[in-house]
Amino acid sequence: MEYIVIPTKSKSETLFFLDLLKKMHKEVATISADEMEDITFTKLMKEAETSGKGSMSKVKAHLSKVASGK
Repeated sequence: MEYIVIPTKSKSETLFFLDLLKKMHKEVATISADEMEDITFTKLMKEAETSGKGSMSKVKAHLSKVASGK
């Protein structure tokens, strides 16, 4: 399966592309910028864990420290 990501700046621009792709009989879905960040972050964390250079537990510990203000 292939994906095309089209970033848009306004609701009208989003609706234009959704309508265009539907007319082309393409399956369409939208995701927000926050959802895209979460997906990318999760993907990078998984890659870091398997690369041998990173550790999920170390990153979680660091993020906990940052969140607590220490």
